[in-house]
Amino acid sequence: QERDKNPEDDAIILIGQALNKLDILALIAFLTTGRKTETYKLLDLIFWNDLEKVFPGKKMSVSNVFFSIIFVAATWTFQVNGFTVLKNNKYVGIRFQSTNLNALPFFVEESSSVDESRKNSEKILQSRKLGSQEHLMLPRQYSPGKEDFPQMSHVSCTVLSATPSTQHLKRAIESTMRSHPMLRAKVIGDGEPSERIDLFQMVRKGEPSPLTFQETEVGFFKADDVLSVVDVENDDIDASWKERFNYDLDLATIDVSEGPLWRIELHRLNAKSGDASNDDCAILLTFNHAISDQSSANLIMDEILGNISQLESEGVISNEGAINKIPKSLEENVLGAGNIWEDIGVSGVSTRTLQYVAGKAVEGLKNPVILPDDDDSNGKSDPLAALTTISGRAAGGEDSTSNERRSTLQFRTLSKQSTASLLEKCRENGVTMTNALSAAVALTSTDVIAYGSSDSTASRNYKVLQSLDMRRFGNEADKCESVSCQAGSMDLMLGPLNDFSGASLRSGKDNNAIEKFWRLAKEGRDQTRSFIESGGPEQAVKVFDFAMTVADLNNLVHLTAKSESSKGRAYSAGISNVGIYERQKAVKREKSNDRDNLKSKHGRYDIKEIYFATSHARSGCLYQVSCMTVNDEMNFTFHPASPLVKNEVNKKFADAFVDLLNIVSGTVPQNSSKETGVEVKTFFPSNLLSFVAFAYGVYGIGIHADAWSQFFQNISIMKENVPTEDFWAAINFWIFFAVGHPLLQPILWISDVLHGSPGPKIAELVPLTFLLGNLGAIYIVSAFKEVRNAVNIAAVSAFIAYVGAGLDGTAGLGDFNLQVNDNYGSKVVKGCPAYEEVRQASMDGFDLNKYQGKWYEHKFHDWTQFKEVYDTTLDIKLTQGGKGWIDDFGVKGPAPDAARLSWDKSPVANGAHYFLFGRLDENDPPGVLRESGFGVEFPNYIVDVLEDENGNYKESIQFQCLDRGGVRVFEGINFMSRSPVMTDEELDAMHKRAEKAGMYPYGAAPEQMHRVARRGIDVPDKDVDNAWQAMWRAIGVDKLLELLTESIEDGGR
Repeated sequence: QERDKNPEDDAIILIGQALNKLDILALIAFLTTGRKTETYKLLDLIFWNDLEKVFPGKKMSVSNVFFSIIFVAATWTFQVNGFTVLKNNKYVGIRFQSTNLNALPFFVEESSSVDESRKNSEKILQSRKLGSQEHLMLPRQYSPGKEDFPQMSHVSCTVLSATPSTQHLKRAIESTMRSHPMLRAKVIGDGEPSERIDLFQMVRKGEPSPLTFQETEVGFFKADDVLSVVDVENDDIDASWKERFNYDLDLATIDVSEGPLWRIELHRLNAKSGDASNDDCAILLTFNHAISDQSSANLIMDEILGNISQLESEGVISNEGAINKIPKSLEENVLGAGNIWEDIGVSGVSTRTLQYVAGKAVEGLKNPVILPDDDDSNGKSDPLAALTTISGRAAGGEDSTSNERRSTLQFRTLSKQSTASLLEKCRENGVTMTNALSAAVALTSTDVIAYGSSDSTASRNYKVLQSLDMRRFGNEADKCESVSCQAGSMDLMLGPLNDFSGASLRSGKDNNAIEKFWRLAKEGRDQTRSFIESGGPEQAVKVFDFAMTVADLNNLVHLTAKSESSKGRAYSAGISNVGIYERQKAVKREKSNDRDNLKSKHGRYDIKEIYFATSHARSGCLYQVSCMTVNDEMNFTFHPASPLVKNEVNKKFADAFVDLLNIVSGTVPQNSSKETGVEVKTFFPSNLLSFVAFAYGVYGIGIHADAWSQFFQNISIMKENVPTEDFWAAINFWIFFAVGHPLLQPILWISDVLHGSPGPKIAELVPLTFLLGNLGAIYIVSAFKEVRNAVNIAAVSAFIAYVGAGLDGTAGLGDFNLQVNDNYGSKVVKGCPAYEEVRQASMDGFDLNKYQGKWYEHKFHDWTQFKEVYDTTLDIKLTQGGKGWIDDFGVKGPAPDAARLSWDKSPVANGAHYFLFGRLDENDPPGVLRESGFGVEFPNYIVDVLEDENGNYKESIQFQCLDRGGVRVFEGINFMSRSPVMTDEELDAMHKRAEKAGMYPYGAAPEQMHRVARRGIDVPDKDVDNAWQAMWRAIGVDKLLELLTESIEDGGR
């Protein structure tokens, strides 16, 4: 006997394989474990009526019966708990240990055959980190958030023609649990990153304790841990299971850290009034969606029914399901082992990936309808809402009722005749059943999107979420041998479709409606085919894996769910079609060479119906339909979110959907008595302005495509060669200024428009015409969705185009040359030079003390500066006893030439300061300063100085360079003088000295540098004063700038 060191666990009893008889020492070992007893299970085993059926090859011996009775009596008397009997075929399991029956006193061995693979598989507990899809479903939590995210549930209900005994059901469940590690798993780890490294606390870095599936040993969880039985008093089985189905879909709670991650519930008629074994029952399966999809639910339901059938016919499960390994994640199956984002990062990004992302952006331009007309929101997808969400806020504000949304359910069946006829019609039209169902869900949605509206002439686009079984794609496709979540999806963009198109088809007044239905189904087919042939499934998984790995995507989903503008809706409708139940492969059983297909009949159990759903209450589709064909009939679950879709509306939707399928299958005629929508052709193409704006964006990307490609290639190289922390620090440094420059341009433009507007001024500040113009623009943007979307798209397009121009050097080489490892003279120059490569002879005997003081900047090549400022100065001071230094960077702006009408109205027209801090490294040669700013440190080389007649430094050339992993992320070059004015000849001489130093490839050539605007030596350096400056002083901007300057300077001393 050996006790576990953890007092919270049961004692571990190790019984040697050599022990064949129960002697007194073994008895003492059992009795001294000091725990409460579980002898009822032991009694159940010992006095079982037919032991040979329970344990083939074992039989009782007289002596063993005698000693067994002694043991049971002693156990009962002393109330000990030493072991837990598991009733499986070949072993008795002891808590945390599986032991051969030969080691126990109850049996003598007749047959020595042992399945070694089973023994080994039970001893080794498996684990696997959760994949990205599983993180979404679990879900992974977000510690900075204010509330926990609810789990995503998957519910499946099977209605049977007979009711099993609870004893057989339990034994069938435990055998099934043994076969599938996920049914015995729990989740360990917290999934928290080491830190979140972005401004909005969304970008993750590191994961010291990843969320991990941890298998428990066979027998750790029992049937009682997952099974509950509901005895229905009023004979209404349907009402009972439907009520539970609805509850579990949104409100089921499973403690994932304790496990198991699923539940099973038997709904049966109350047996007190008589034998109910031949009456219908319903078996409800509820999973945390991280471990299941409907194919998995079908698999284990079939295994359980097969086990029950064996028990009823043979008294034993003679052919159990084989024990499986934990299945790979969806990402590993589709992308291949070692090819997920965590393993390969940006090197996995291909042209197809970029095409996929661009395609998703194009979809957003079609502005699909996502909310019904009676909702207060705008009812359409906003392509720019994601920008708000990424910033950590719900788009449009928070919906105060988001936590009250619940699924509303309807269940329907399509008859065998209609199902068969619909399948035949699909074949005639060259489409799949799923293509037809996608067309049906879109057309039926047109009837209820405008529910209660008198306007039936509107035309809208519909975005349909079409589910995919990802087992069909990828490098290492899962064979559905065990339970796991391999569910994926793709988007269909259908339309524009007229309101009440479904009603028009059903009514018969539109003679071409059925033909239009099949055209729509073919459109879905073509989009599906194109998606698959272009590698869409792999690219979709790759992009999602990237997003979930580097960001807290679950928080983005949460913010979308809370959004007032979208109500958590991303799709007009959705269809999940699992296909034909009987065509799916069943589990592999130990005594069978091949896997059979699933069966809709096991013994006396006929499957009458199967319904399933996953929750869309928090986020997902406006109208969602899930279906499967079993016994040649199609079973549908309609499960949108209420109150977005009221129960009576969902009922109408379900009826209309089935009616439409009956009609297009040809089994039911069209009914001309029903109202129809009116087909109206619009003169202008829908979303014309948005497409024009998007075309501009595509053009902006296209003309800079080579620059973008070079940039991402270099970033990939840098990612591979530097630690993650250094990589992200450099990238954030680059992003800060890459974003800052394009944001400044509209501010300057609007300022000039403001101060150039004619007419009287309010408080001598704002022209009245400017205010009126703004009110008009705000009205147009808020009142017309097309204009609003076009403006948003144009703004993003302009931003992307401006950054692209910075990458290829066409936006001004002086202040916005963003490319990393850029080229000079058609030659790519990589990395940064050593100081000795650029240092000039003038630096011999360099005295840093003489270098202190005020310098005037005259030219720069530096994207941390802005060409719109003027009168730039640098005041350098040594600190910390000469071990540190501070650079007081003074600017005024905007320059008169940059904003002719508004330059003197700026809050920094009279100057502002920001500070760069640095240190002197004793290992560096004189002339090298270590500069720190924006989270990075890089060397500042003083390359060349020129002395005046008194030996003081009057001119200087500085060169800063940031290199990460052989990639030059940033270079800065400054031409400075002690004088505020320099002649062209003096500047030309500085260029020649820079060229001699070898700095032209890094940006020191005349065409690569920006000349700083200056007022001139003869212009008095006096403050600008006007009504705007008076206003800035009145609100304390000047005091704030002074305080900021003083606090920063004090902090650097």
